[in-house]
Amino acid sequence: MKKIFLVAFLSIVFVSCNVQERILFDENMGGTYEMSFDLSAMLEVASKNGPATSDKPKKKIDTLIVFSEMLTQFKDSIATLPPKKQEELAKLENMTMHMQMDEENNVFKFSTTKTFNQFSEIAFVSDQMDEVFNMAKNQGVGAKSAGPGSDMLKTDKVIYTFENNTFSRLDEKAKNLKDANGRGEVDETNTEEDAQGDMLKGMLAEFDDMLKNSNMTLEYSFPKQVKSVSNKDAKISEDGKTVTYNIDWKTLLDDKKILETFEVTLENQ
Repeated sequence: MKKIFLVAFLSIVFVSCNVQERILFDENMGGTYEMSFDLSAMLEVASKNGPATSDKPKKKIDTLIVFSEMLTQFKDSIATLPPKKQEELAKLENMTMHMQMDEENNVFKFSTTKTFNQFSEIAFVSDQMDEVFNMAKNQGVGAKSAGPGSDMLKTDKVIYTFENNTFSRLDEKAKNLKDANGRGEVDETNTEEDAQGDMLKGMLAEFDDMLKNSNMTLEYSFPKQVKSVSNKDAKISEDGKTVTYNIDWKTLLDDKKILETFEVTLENQ
């Protein structure tokens, strides 16, 4: 039970932020991926519930981490790591991370950007995000320096695909479960997780207003006209090439299946 209460508390803090996932594709389906977090509301809550007085100076940070430079700086240490770990770190080369924090004005923002030349480079980009945050923390830009919530900066594990002129964003856990069921396997933990999820939703009910004012936004821009979008609430721009979908955390917590699959089909020409 204590674990459930802890999860509830962390969930309340985490979802009091705005998250944006943005991908801009070029003619060759390369481009720029960006994931940004606005945790300012969370910082404000932490500030209001902290000690009434404190002699500690307010933190003010504006830091840009260029991972290609970091990989060069620590290349000798990285060379001693197992080959698989070196390969994982090499995938961060085209990433940058920008952090802004101003405790006095309750500003706390993170953004991570990755440039890519071909679509396959972002197929599993969410797996790289935790590594990005961990490296940032090791350089003094995380848990100890960044303040509350830095340990919670994690992205949902998703898989991106582009086949038959259709871009897909798939929930990794749901996809794995579907694949396992297709092989006749049974997920024995599913019932327990569902029960905990129902209990968690009950605990979060009194925070509905906060959840409704915090959002997850998906924005995808393509080199071709959009033919259709799987989610009826997604918006297509006037030029027909950008899809935007905005959903509040309250709705997401009530029905996590909403983002299990998000597909955008493009025109052939």
